[in-house]
Amino acid sequence: MSRKGKLIKKFVENLTSYSSNEETFNMYAGNTSESYIKKQNLESYLSKMLHLKPKILFLGEAPGYKGCRLTGIPFTSENILTNHYFFNDKDFQLARNTVKPESEATATIVWQQLDNISYIPLLWNIFPFHPHQKEKIFSNRTPRANELKKGKEYFLDLLQIFEIEKIMALGRKAEKHLSDINVPYAYVRHPANGGKKKFIEGLLKEINKTVLSRI
Repeated sequence: MSRKGKLIKKFVENLTSYSSNEETFNMYAGNTSESYIKKQNLESYLSKMLHLKPKILFLGEAPGYKGCRLTGIPFTSENILTNHYFFNDKDFQLARNTVKPESEATATIVWQQLDNISYIPLLWNIFPFHPHQKEKIFSNRTPRANELKKGKEYFLDLLQIFEIEKIMALGRKAEKHLSDINVPYAYVRHPANGGKKKFIEGLLKEINKTVLSRI
């Protein structure tokens, strides 16, 4: 295993130490078959992305209960994991035994647009665990300041593994925590809550700017 491959393994293992509570779920923690599959999915995803050498990173706020909470991979639902060509190999598995893989609107929009631009950026969330409402695990909530602060520590570790030239912050929460990071970044409207059109426009604008800067 390469040095960076070992760093990825250590990075994923470090995620398991974050303690879940009544309003936050760490899908990588524990010794269940589901948590093991999610850890393996994330490690396989990061390893595949390391091989692709992405220069752009999409940074969201936090996993959703229909997406990353179920798969372990940011901006990726069970439906994407099952049907998208990027995940069509034995390294990726569904953690649940289900005949109807769950879909998530944001994940669907993001991967549709990635297909349109033929570029796969690294996907991550500033808070990498699922924040939910108390006693409502099948819900989403905005991560709090202390959660974002902790999540930023993991994010900085991730940036030590990948050679990222630009960060696209999907949402203001993600953007807010980038001012002291030594990597150029830009705000792009999050596709949720009616933001699809502005997300697409912002995505194309920033991708084109990055491509032109290399010419």
